[in-house]
Amino acid sequence: MELDDLKKSWSEVSNQAKIDTKMIDQITKYKYKSGLNKIIYPEIIGILICILGAIYIGLHFDKLDTNLLKGVGILAIVILVILPVISLMSLLQFNRIGDLNKPYSETLKDFEIQKKRFHKLLKINSTLSYLLLVTIIVLLSKLFGENDITKSKYFWIFSFSFGYIFLLFYSKWVAKYYKNSLQEVEGLLNESGN
Repeated sequence: MELDDLKKSWSEVSNQAKIDTKMIDQITKYKYKSGLNKIIYPEIIGILICILGAIYIGLHFDKLDTNLLKGVGILAIVILVILPVISLMSLLQFNRIGDLNKPYSETLKDFEIQKKRFHKLLKINSTLSYLLLVTIIVLLSKLFGENDITKSKYFWIFSFSFGYIFLLFYSKWVAKYYKNSLQEVEGLLNESGN
């Protein structure tokens, strides 16, 4: 009798351990995805804004009356298309390493590689954003206003100064936010490996 009770108790404990392990895996996967969602959702919003901006410039392209403005308009559209492509590339790479059933060392190694690639793509995106700022400032009066405010020297001084200062601080804030989010996810991976 005792042997049967012992076997039964052992199988219950074993089944409970399997359930706990599955539950921990599910919680880890959920935390991993929610940590990455802190990056994914803002990037999706940025992608939509870029696409809408490209469409807006394309629909109002006839307002650009000189060859210089048309060239700048085309450049702005190209940048507004490239930025979402870079963002999508950076987001899709993290989905490839979402398999937490791989060995711990392999998962952590994949994550480190993808994190480095993500930071490189983020730097490219940031650099292109400065070029986009120039194109938008040049197109600003033709696309959004009836009066040509670009003839004022103050427009150029203030728009570039404030634009670059804003973009500098904003890009640093975004980089820090993404770095912190990735560190949280990396900490989760380290924790799940222990």
